Order: sequence, then structure tokens, then C-alpha cells
Amino acid sequence: MTTSTKPEPTRLDPARITAWTLVTLAAVTILAVAAPLSAAAFGVPIVLALVLSVALAASMVFSLVRPVLATVLCIVAVLGFALVTPPSGPWPIMVTSTIALATVVLVVSRTRWLVGLAAVAIAGGGGLAIALASPTTTDLTGEATADLVVFVSIVAVAWLIGLLIGKWSAVRAQLVRERAISAEELVRREAAEQRTELARELHDVVAHGMSAIQVQASSARYRLPGLSEEAAAEFDDIAGLARASMREMRALLAVLRNEDATGQGVPQPTVAEVAALVAAAVRAGSRIELDDRLADDERVALDPVVSLTAYRMVQESLSNVARHATGADTLVTLEPGDGTLNIEVRNAAPREAVVTNPDAGGNGIRGMRERVALLGGSLTAGRTDDGGFVVRATIPTDVSKGGE
Repeated sequence: MTTSTKPEPTRLDPARITAWTLVTLAAVTILAVAAPLSAAAFGVPIVLALVLSVALAASMVFSLVRPVLATVLCIVAVLGFALVTPPSGPWPIMVTSTIALATVVLVVSRTRWLVGLAAVAIAGGGGLAIALASPTTTDLTGEATADLVVFVSIVAVAWLIGLLIGKWSAVRAQLVRERAISAEELVRREAAEQRTELARELHDVVAHGMSAIQVQASSARYRLPGLSEEAAAEFDDIAGLARASMREMRALLAVLRNEDATGQGVPQPTVAEVAALVAAAVRAGSRIELDDRLADDERVALDPVVSLTAYRMVQESLSNVARHATGADTLVTLEPGDGTLNIEVRNAAPREAVVTNPDAGGNGIRGMRERVALLGGSLTAGRTDDGGFVVRATIPTDVSKGGE
């Protein structure tokens, strides 16, 4: 198949952009201030001041992606400045060091609160040890003590704020997950109610007529004098067929009524089963190709709600292709993004003209869009230049970003 597709542009997360922007600006400011301040005001050799300042700034940026490494690097830089700075002015911890470590601890404590707490303890203890080891410090009073108290207080508050932000994010993620599950349950219950109503209507409409046919056919040989044996046998066959049809209809109605109950406990499909879904459609005669760019560990790591939503989106899209573009070449693409799962189902123009209701098909796309939006994602659908159709969805893999 020659149909090609371009990956959906990565959906930018405003919160992530804001975090990177603020931390980067703070890091640049620290880099611009710490080196000249320590060199000019405290007499630290310029090369050493520059190296330690770069370490401070780098640790702030790394805190967003490598929390443990960033914490270690920042503590080393903070204590390094304390060792080479003479005991004058803010000492043993400079203001720039306090700001840098507070930033790192706040960012890290959102997900690694123990690492942040350890940073507070190690930096505070290290600063105290340096102050006590200095020949100018004879007791725990004076400017050194005040500086250490302020330093530890600021960093401890930053740790507490980071911890609270992390807990709040976890609660929000759980709420988003529960909201998505509730929406799925609502859809399932509505479908069960529709099946029950359909079963009731089928029984009311069909059962009476089939029963009448069976009774009349069974009694024909007794009601119609002179009926030939061949005709009587045909009436018996009709009665038997009516009875068999009634049995099959009752079985079907039982399935419709009990499907909701029998479905309890059945594992929900995941994105890993998209390949089987495509294979089944191909066996049924569809022309579909799957371009799955997800690694095995990426599939396993997906949140179950995200994985189920991706599967349902592909399932509904392939159903639409089967209804409205029978036989059209179709490409299903699954691709990981930066914190997102990108899905595209693209079909070429139908091989034969297909007459469709212009008002049909919207409910499926609308349902997919609402389902994806519940997780904070986006879905677009529309015609392509070659007369085909494409559905694209971008779903955040972190459900805590959803529902906003």
C-alpha cells in the first residue's frame, strides 16, 4: 500500500511549557548573577565561580527531567560555594545558592518528596558543618547561624510546597481517571437500557405474529377438510419453522437482556489488541495496514483508560470505513509523542461510489471526540484532498492533564 501519512503534531501542554519557561529563566538569572557576585564580592576565583554557577543553573534545568541527578549536582554546587566563600556577608550559604536549591527542591518534591527532604537535610547539615569548621566561628550565634536558619527555612518551605503540589496532582489524576471510568459506565448502562428496550419491542412485535403462524399452521389439517397429505406436511413444516424461530428469537432476546450482566469482569481491550482488530477486519475483506510505532514497554506503561480509549477510537474509525468507504485502502498509525499517544486512521477515496446519509456518522465521531476530550486530548476528522477521510487523535498519556 502506498498511502502515506504525516504524524499528528505534538500537542503542547501549557503547564509543561510554563514550568520549563519559569525554571529556565530562573536558571539563566542565577547563572548571570552568581558568578560575578561570588567573584567580585567574595573574591572567589572567576573560573571556579563560573563552574559552580553553571552547576547551579544546570541543576535547576535538570530538575524537570533528572530529579536525582539535579539534586546531587545542586547540593555539590551549594556546598562548593560555601567552602570557597570567605565568612563575610551572607555566609556560609549565598543568596543565589539558596534560590537555586529551593527551586530544585520544589520541582523534585512533586514526584520524589524523599529526595527533596534529603536535599534539605544534607544541605543544611553540610552548611552547619562548614560553619563550625571555620576558624572564625566560635559558637552557634551571629550571622552564620542566622544565615543557616533562613536558608533551611526557605528550602524547607519549598519542599513543603512541592510535596503539596505533588499530592494535589495525584488527587487530580485520580479524579480524571474516575471521571473517565464513570463516563464509560454511563455509556455501558445506556447501551444496556437500549438493548432491553429493543428486546421488549421485538418480543411484543414478533412473538404474537409468530405464535399465530405456529397455531394456524399446526391446526390446519384439522380445520381444513379434505386437505391433502402434501399440503398438511407443508403446514407442519411451517409450524416447525415457526417454533424454531421462536426459540431462536427467545435466545437472542436473552442475549440482549443479559449482555450487560455477562460482560461484568471481562477484561477491557487495550491498544495492544489493535493489531488483532485490524487483522479481523482484513480477514473480512477490508484493505487495512497497521503502522504501530509503539514499543512493547510503551504499550504496557499506558494508563488502562488511555489504552481503552485508543482502542475504541480505532474500532469506531474502522467501522466508519467499512460503512462509508467499503474497500478503500486504509492506514492505521499509532505513534508515541511527547507525553501523548497519537493515533491516525486515514482511508483513501472509496473504490466505488457509496450513497450515504449526510446526517449519518456524526454520532460516532462526536462520541469519539467527547471520549478523547475527557482525558484532555483532542480529535479531528475530515475529508482529505484525494477524496478520502482522516481521523486524528492526540491523547495525553498522563491523565492528570485531562479534564481541564
